[in-house]
Amino acid sequence: MKNVIVIPTHRTGTKLLENLLASFQGYSEYPILIVISDYGQSDREAFSSIINSFSKLPLSLETIETNSFELGGLYTAYKKTDYDEFFLLPHSCEIVNRDIFDIVFNKNAGRSVAFGLQIGDWNAFMGHKRQNERFILKHLDRATYDKLVQLGKIRFWQGHIGKFRREILNGMNLLDYLPHNMIEAVSKSELLFTSTYHSLDTTTVVLFPDWTDGKVVEEKFGKKRLKIKNEYIIKWKTHWLPEMVFEDMKSKYVGYRATKYARNQAAIVFEWIKRQVKGASPRST
Repeated sequence: MKNVIVIPTHRTGTKLLENLLASFQGYSEYPILIVISDYGQSDREAFSSIINSFSKLPLSLETIETNSFELGGLYTAYKKTDYDEFFLLPHSCEIVNRDIFDIVFNKNAGRSVAFGLQIGDWNAFMGHKRQNERFILKHLDRATYDKLVQLGKIRFWQGHIGKFRREILNGMNLLDYLPHNMIEAVSKSELLFTSTYHSLDTTTVVLFPDWTDGKVVEEKFGKKRLKIKNEYIIKWKTHWLPEMVFEDMKSKYVGYRATKYARNQAAIVFEWIKRQVKGASPRST
């Protein structure tokens, strides 16, 4: 049985990637495949430097030109290698106890391993009275949208974290689930792909069947992140509310940024006027 640890990262994720690799503390029992999403030739120098910095780890590198998030890493590993089992460990993770690798690869050899199961409710993601529906449909096909509405609550793998088997992946068309934006990463990939995979492998082991994210928020690499932790790993989650996903995506639009800037400036002016009026002395009569 040929095993590999797959680390999906992004061209802007060098800090998180370095943090994860440092947490291995030289652990070299299994090969580690880093897959860079949204990759361009200008990124080669930065990632080559990281590879050289962790030369004691059994690292190899693959790339995918599209921004396909975690599933892009698994898809690339599946297509470009001959490994049998893929432990998907996103770059936003951090190893706390290296026994996790023995649990995944040895104790559960030949079986899929879901790290944590959660319930996702697509109707809640859309918001009250579906106020986000129009924006979502700009970034997600109607057929997938309708399917998610019909399914309602879905049991899925938290953050895609877990071990996938080639034998099961051979029965799926990964391109049907490969995301190209953040909404697709939530819908097609995390919700639909992991839940479908789980249903296809009835022998899947679930390490944490009642996974909860908690509410601990800390700053990490210049951003507020949700710190999800147990005895084996830490995951630093950048987006943990639907509104954060929408805000991040909308910020890519020039018109949205201009409108938001204008509103912020108007608010600043309004606050200044309030202070002036409040601080003005009353007129004498």
